[in-house]
Amino acid sequence: MSSSVKSTTALLFACICAFALPACNINSQVTNSYVVPEFKALDLHGVLVVAVTREPKSRVEFEDTFTDALKSRGVDAVASHTLVPNQKATAEEIIAAADKAELDTILVTRYVGEKADQVYHPGTVYYAVTPAYDPGYYGNFGGYYGRATEVAYQQPVWTENVSHAMISDLYAAKTQDRLWQAVSETIESSGSKQVMKDAVDALIGNLKEKGLLN
Repeated sequence: MSSSVKSTTALLFACICAFALPACNINSQVTNSYVVPEFKALDLHGVLVVAVTREPKSRVEFEDTFTDALKSRGVDAVASHTLVPNQKATAEEIIAAADKAELDTILVTRYVGEKADQVYHPGTVYYAVTPAYDPGYYGNFGGYYGRATEVAYQQPVWTENVSHAMISDLYAAKTQDRLWQAVSETIESSGSKQVMKDAVDALIGNLKEKGLLN
């Protein structure tokens, strides 16, 4: 493959990912989701983003990440920690905050836990091709294309993939009815911040897939 073809292929792949980011996110996926059929008929405006976590720092980081992602898509979103800083706020306090801010929905994400999966990677053999021309005038097929010689071998290894499960629910603030739910699993690739970003990307993708986001 020539360098120009490689560059074109890489550019095409980048463009595809830019227009279909959730599909290209191999670290996170929504394993199950549901939306009430009458959702699109409801006249709802604004969402209060809530993260239920053990650590206040994790709550702030996740809420800000999700809120920013929604805002970038034209949604009137507010992180709950800016209105209700209490880490152990009650449901009544959250609902009251949404009502005061004139937000019709509440988006709650709960961290379920993590699991570790053992993944087997088979060994890989690397070859080098050395010229092997036949002394004859025309040579032969094998001689013309050279001979492959094994130069390296990577041993098979086992690695551990740690994935994090989350459940996100969208509620109507006034009725407290559940409007949408999604269960996501995100593989830990490079720290908690990346896990949050990958999870939010997958959830945003599901909201778009269900027709809840443009």
